[in-house]
Amino acid sequence: MTKQTLSSLIVLVLLIFSVNLVHAKKYRVACLHDYYPYTSMNDQGEASGILIDWWELWSKKSGIDVEFVPVDLQNVGSMLESGEVDILAGVYFTDERADKLDFSDPILRLRSVVYLRNELEVSDSLKATITLLSNSIAEDKIKAEYPQLKINGVSSYSLIREEAKLYEYDGFVYDVPSTFGKYTGIKAPKGYYEYATLFSSRLRPAVLKGNKQVLKDIMSGLNKITAQELIVIAEKYNIYKEDKNWKWIGLITTFCLTVVLIVLLVYMGKQKKKNQRLVEFESNTDWQVILDKGENDLIEFKSSMRWDYRQEKPNKALEMVIVKTISAFLNTEGGMLFIGVDDDGNTLGLEPDYNSYSKKSRDGFLLGLTNLINQHLGKRIHQFLNINIISINEKDVCIVNIDKGDKPVFIGKSDKEEFYIRTSASSQPLSMREAYEYIQSHW
Repeated sequence: MTKQTLSSLIVLVLLIFSVNLVHAKKYRVACLHDYYPYTSMNDQGEASGILIDWWELWSKKSGIDVEFVPVDLQNVGSMLESGEVDILAGVYFTDERADKLDFSDPILRLRSVVYLRNELEVSDSLKATITLLSNSIAEDKIKAEYPQLKINGVSSYSLIREEAKLYEYDGFVYDVPSTFGKYTGIKAPKGYYEYATLFSSRLRPAVLKGNKQVLKDIMSGLNKITAQELIVIAEKYNIYKEDKNWKWIGLITTFCLTVVLIVLLVYMGKQKKKNQRLVEFESNTDWQVILDKGENDLIEFKSSMRWDYRQEKPNKALEMVIVKTISAFLNTEGGMLFIGVDDDGNTLGLEPDYNSYSKKSRDGFLLGLTNLINQHLGKRIHQFLNINIISINEKDVCIVNIDKGDKPVFIGKSDKEEFYIRTSASSQPLSMREAYEYIQSHW
């Protein structure tokens, strides 16, 4: 072998090695160090928990390495902004956080629960000190909804857990997995009972606002995870107990979003005739499973079409929210809009909406929805829609199944036109420049 050949071979090897380095991906995932059983540090100083197992599974599916970076709640945001981490393992969605973060589909649905000592009886005059994590969503909820309760703010979840075991508190707040389908959740700690659920929400991976490639990678890996693999994770932590009356049902986890997505995609792909599609989907679908999964890029819940639950009267401004949601699905990849279901997946029904029309019935509601679509989106849009009212938990719910439109859909007229797309499990407006660029790449 000549020196020139040897040199060329060395250069080629180095080139191949450098290319592999360039293409190798590794994301640093921030995880809370004391959020048991979701993320915490074990005796060996390693990250462990439900979310850790999920991310390790995601890494295998995506082919992207992950490095877990333990953090405390107060430093999570700053570490993401500074570039010390790439992804937050799982956080709650809030409007304030959405200003700085982009969220993927959810992994796990939780309830933030207030527990009280057994000897404390519930009454309007109840006065107790509730221990919870300082500067948390739960603290804001307690102040707003239970002003008679005093707050003892602490710095870590582990402190709450350890002192609760020693029976040191009047009461405390902790996040527990929501019950799912025919399964019951974990019991209250010894000596305490469940007083109230402050809120239900879902843990979602999050990235810094605008970091579209990382978000795309997260979603790609998420969609490759199978239901059976998720069941294995759930069984490991024993977070659900099968109801005695339903022993024939296999364990299903609350963070099995993949099941819903697969069902939706198969459903949309196989059904060629629009008038047959929803009927077949309904007959083979456990709607409660879908509601328990929560909202995502393909599913949206709205409490009503025009009934304002806060003002307890019809509010036509709410109708435009329905219009914007439908237009966002049309402009993206389609999806399903549930009307009569609140943000937490609870069925409220359509009765208040029915009573707001002169014809107080399903027909009156459907006529109102049809006229709303005709007025703001146009009659031609109906070719992409399939509207049905079905019964879920003995309450009427309207399901609008929406295909992707064949061309962009704007709302309004002339210089006041608005363009919406579906992203981060919500309908987001684009500026005219953003809309133009989006349209160029999607049609």
